[in-house]
Amino acid sequence: MKRSSIMIGMTVLFVVASCESSTNVGATTTWTATLNGANERPNPVTNTSGTGTFTATINANNVMTYSLTFSGLTTNSNNAHIHGPGTTSQAVGAILDFNALPASATATTALVLGATSGTAAGTVNLNQAITATVSGDSLKHLFELGLAYVNVHTTQNTGGEIRGQITKQ
Repeated sequence: MKRSSIMIGMTVLFVVASCESSTNVGATTTWTATLNGANERPNPVTNTSGTGTFTATINANNVMTYSLTFSGLTTNSNNAHIHGPGTTSQAVGAILDFNALPASATATTALVLGATSGTAAGTVNLNQAITATVSGDSLKHLFELGLAYVNVHTTQNTGGEIRGQITKQ
């Protein structure tokens, strides 16, 4: 009886472990943000028609592929970042600078500043450090918790003109 119970327990454990690993194989998670002036903090930017989108996918190898587009800014862009940890009502420090990517990142479309519209795209290896104090896993964890946002800064709105909280899809 004991042996039979042990065998059943081991079989259940094996089946659960097999299902767990098979559902995660090749898994990709998608994250998005819709950027606009009303989302900017601490003060919403009401005199802009600027908008933008951010999309990121994180694959099973912990590589994030991202795309950022924006247009309609009041003045020329001068930076764009991922910030965190911050809720929708907070303004916090930048973690990932799209204009000065960390060694763990590669731009496939470099962010070109100095225009009212633009794009940026690339990859970030989240198995490596993002900054001296932020690991890739920490950035991924902030995404999971809803505590990261993207914003685009301009010469007129140096704290950011458009912003969007990153959410899981």
